Amino acid sequence: MRLSPMPLALFAIFASISLATQADTQYDRDIHCAAYYEVLSVAGDQPDISRKQSSKASYALLVHAGYTPKAQDDVAQKMVDLHKETPGPMTPASTAKLRDKYDAECRVLLKAAWCEAYKDPGACES
Repeated sequence: MRLSPMPLALFAIFASISLATQADTQYDRDIHCAAYYEVLSVAGDQPDISRKQSSKASYALLVHAGYTPKAQDDVAQKMVDLHKETPGPMTPASTAKLRDKYDAECRVLLKAAWCEAYKDPGACES
């Protein structure tokens, strides 16, 4: 059976578009979660996580997204956007809303990013 080159070319185009879309989506998710961890440590009445924990998590996600000045700018902008979801001081109630909305997804992404950024064999296990 012989395949025509036309369907293979169309498949290659579709696959490359699909991979490019996934990469953008993965980048956006990494940036979003990096900002999420930074926002959790914002000084307020009671920061949800320590600054050290926040920085390590955010850094791991930035490395995963590609540690570039653009990625850093995107995280800063996303932090502004996320803070709009929690107007006023960071309190246990306001961080609880963020955690309900984003924690599950960001924990999964952080595990993979942590493995890559810190070369932590324990984090790399499934």
